[in-house]
Amino acid sequence: MTVQDDFLQEAVERAASVFEGFKIEVVGDRIIMTPQSSVQSLIAADVLIAARASGIDRKRVYTDVPFRFPGEPQRSPDVSIVEEGAEDPFSHQDLLAAVEIVSSKNDKNDYVIKVQQYAHFGIPAYLIVDPFRGECDLLTLPENDAYASRRTYKFGDTVPLRLADGSEVAIPTDTFGRRA
Repeated sequence: MTVQDDFLQEAVERAASVFEGFKIEVVGDRIIMTPQSSVQSLIAADVLIAARASGIDRKRVYTDVPFRFPGEPQRSPDVSIVEEGAEDPFSHQDLLAAVEIVSSKNDKNDYVIKVQQYAHFGIPAYLIVDPFRGECDLLTLPENDAYASRRTYKFGDTVPLRLADGSEVAIPTDTFGRRA
């Protein structure tokens, strides 16, 4: 990490101690503060429940836990599924799936910046849940700074999340809330 990355990460930690109810993270060279909504919270809980119902051990599914990316700011997916035996502090190599829940309309962070970063570091599965569109985009097969496969599911569908370790998580989206 560079001096600027260290500075930004320290600023995030200071801001997190002052501002409650916000997800605070470094995206590129900016600090992004996103108010958390009840819709986001409930969707994250539904994804956690689906992972557990699919047999994923609770010590492999997390919300808002930071992951280290070499030369990049840490990233804290809304929901993450890690390799069996992965231990905190986590690195990008532990991450089998990242789930991000879009927090604002026309969000470049989830659709552009995070796609590039997750693909660049080989995160096998990236699920973008968009309560504004009522859709989920499942991105797999990372190549360079993009994903070779993108499937879109409407709220009401079940998203078949296949993990690199061979396990599968069926994520029903019929209870996912919408935002205007």
